[in-house]
Amino acid sequence: MKYKAGSFWNDACKADKAISPSLPYIFTSSTLSSTISFYKHKTITVKMQEIKSLSQFNAAKSKSLLIIDFYATWCGPCKAISPVFERLSTQHAANPSIIFAKCDVDKAKDVSQQCGITAMPTFQFFKDGKKVDEVKGADVQQLTTKIGYYTAAAAKEGPKPSTAGSSSSATPGNLGTSIDIGQAKLISASLMSNVRNIVTPPPAGAAISSATGTAKVLIHLPFTQVINPSHLKITIVKDGLSNAPSRVQIGSNVPVRVSKDKDGNETHDLTFDSISKAENIQSYNVYSDEYNNGVTELKLKSSKFTGVKSLTIRVDANLSGEEKTITKIGQMEVVGVAA
Repeated sequence: MKYKAGSFWNDACKADKAISPSLPYIFTSSTLSSTISFYKHKTITVKMQEIKSLSQFNAAKSKSLLIIDFYATWCGPCKAISPVFERLSTQHAANPSIIFAKCDVDKAKDVSQQCGITAMPTFQFFKDGKKVDEVKGADVQQLTTKIGYYTAAAAKEGPKPSTAGSSSSATPGNLGTSIDIGQAKLISASLMSNVRNIVTPPPAGAAISSATGTAKVLIHLPFTQVINPSHLKITIVKDGLSNAPSRVQIGSNVPVRVSKDKDGNETHDLTFDSISKAENIQSYNVYSDEYNNGVTELKLKSSKFTGVKSLTIRVDANLSGEEKTITKIGQMEVVGVAA
């Protein structure tokens, strides 16, 4: 649906003679960037993005605050609340740290699937790449309250420092906080294993270990932002050299299809063989003398591992040489810089 500016536009032109009233300026609900001129020489840009792909979604949610409206063109409640969402977005248009966006669930199924959308409309809030809240349904009061709360916090924090051109000169660091814990996967891991242990290592014991009776374990780590990893740092558990990984493969951007049944139970198609679908793969044979003070670093070729959205680590054996001896990883760090 299109909306002509009408007398609003003519009055704005009187306030600023540099603007021609003859320009065919039209506002649309799907416009990616439109400009509204007010009467007092003030222009505000409405940053209403239409999310159409996962890469676009990942880039948008890396901002300080992303508020996204998941809708369907056939959804009556979506149409009813859409003008409210667009009106609320204009109030924060001058803040570059706050992004308002819309996503048609029928056109961007991969995005809606990754975000677990089961009803429309659904409004999700992402802060620095991580989902912090959501509103399901056309609840104007709840949406207005939560938008007010999160935008006020973002405005108080101010814009994030620009990182343009910094990836080449930045010092590589631990990218654990960029791991999307909610989308990460473990295959053939013990019940005590958790991807959160990679972000925040436990004070003792193993962060990740294989299931009883096997040395194999698969770790899939998606990221909330695109990264350029330089190496994977593995620390063994205390007195656990024989349990340390010895044969490892690391793959980039392995595709994983996630689905939910009618009861909301999630399934995925990730297996040990999925690493063969990686954009790039690097293989390692790690020997005991390469664990210096219990630590080894698996270097990643920059020519292969650039612009990475996920890493999949497959461990096929440990230093014991026994197929049924459990693999234990005390700590694991993905080291690199944001792309």
